[in-house]
Amino acid sequence: MRKLALWKLSVLLFVSFLSIYCLYCKTYTNNLDKKPYSRAVEVQLKKEVERIILSFVVCDSRYNESLNVVKSVLIFTKTPVHFVIFTDENLRPKFNETLSKWRIMTKNQLEFELHKINFPEAHKEDWMNLFSKCAAQRLFIPKLIPHIDSMIYVDTDTLFLGPADELWGYFSQFNSSQISAMALEDDNPNVSWYPRFAKHPFYGKYGVNSGVMLMNLTRMRTFSWVDYVTPIMLKWKLYIPWGDQDIINIIFHYHERAVFVLPCRYNYRSDQCMYGDACLDATKRGIFLLHGSRKAFHSHKQPAFEAIYRAINEYNIGTDTTDILLNKMEKYFMEAPTSNCGNLKNAFFRVPINTSNQLNGKPNR
Repeated sequence: MRKLALWKLSVLLFVSFLSIYCLYCKTYTNNLDKKPYSRAVEVQLKKEVERIILSFVVCDSRYNESLNVVKSVLIFTKTPVHFVIFTDENLRPKFNETLSKWRIMTKNQLEFELHKINFPEAHKEDWMNLFSKCAAQRLFIPKLIPHIDSMIYVDTDTLFLGPADELWGYFSQFNSSQISAMALEDDNPNVSWYPRFAKHPFYGKYGVNSGVMLMNLTRMRTFSWVDYVTPIMLKWKLYIPWGDQDIINIIFHYHERAVFVLPCRYNYRSDQCMYGDACLDATKRGIFLLHGSRKAFHSHKQPAFEAIYRAINEYNIGTDTTDILLNKMEKYFMEAPTSNCGNLKNAFFRVPINTSNQLNGKPNR
């Protein structure tokens, strides 16, 4: 009997030990899964954002347009901002001169670093002219700036209408598998380009638009992002009319869990309004980031977009106030020809008015 009791006790102890060990293994495995990707986010949550890092690529004729990206951020953002700009040799001196002046005018709120266009020698011409000139540089950024952990990448035809802090805050919402955030091309299969015309794989049911892209560069380097892009370009280069955006879609077709989907108000394009209201989030909460894709800021086909761009283009850093800007925005918007997008005036003005009121301590209009 004593031997039987000892045997039962031994079995009970063994089972208890095994249960505790398995629980520890499960906890350790879960933590291990989180560590490589969540450390930067954890650090960010423990302290206030010290600076926001933004980036764009620009060559040739997009210089003035890209300055308006910087201007729009400075107008609506109080947090220090650091721009990482990839540009050609002709534009670097111009950027250095203008942004150095703006840095002084904004009391060092603005910092910047300029990088040359740098494609791999193999297939360099293919990369340079894949879509608009040098736009594909964005695909190689994780490898080119190893000193930066995360950044917001935007096309040069974008304008912030609210504080960049809000968009930056989405990094803290990434789960352990997500390396980037973008908005869908469209969530309507009858409107979205990809399900109707794409001859290559794309993200999800509708594809993503890469004009606004949150990039956790640390995770992208761990993911070996740059290793994917050249083989994909060589395989699909005859079928990717949107260049780098199509390559991004192909990568995330096979890695859907790596994408955080942003609401459409953070990448608002004419597709969201020219056929009717197709972004309810922007209608309710306001457009946060306006994307003038397909030359919407310049072609006279989208007068509402052109009105906002014109007002920001005329804004003078260091002297004009946000009231001056808002008055011009409203003037040009009301003078613009009638359009479906122009019928959504509240969506265009809600965020800049609220942001201006918060920055200047004014009551809502």
